[in-house]
Amino acid sequence: MEEIIMKIVAVCGLGVGSSVIAKMNIESILSEEKRDDIDVDTVDLGSITSAPADIYVTTRELFEGFPDEDRDKTIVLTNFVDKNDIKAHLDPKLEELDK
Repeated sequence: MEEIIMKIVAVCGLGVGSSVIAKMNIESILSEEKRDDIDVDTVDLGSITSAPADIYVTTRELFEGFPDEDRDKTIVLTNFVDKNDIKAHLDPKLEELDK
């Protein structure tokens, strides 16, 4: 098993609803891509400052409340259920960070 070198945090209003769906879909995508070096977690918007990550995943509505320093590493999705949409946003960000 590879060492965890990257952290992705899915953010929703309470940290237990849509972010859990996003987490499961992100983990599924990472598994398909054989990326076991990435840890995925969930958090509510109010706790984002205590959840450091390389990539945050959230909705457009919640993105407005993100701290300025985390905006550049945030993927904004319209649908946490659509794996193809998540993959289309996630893969370029992973490629950027892998460089």
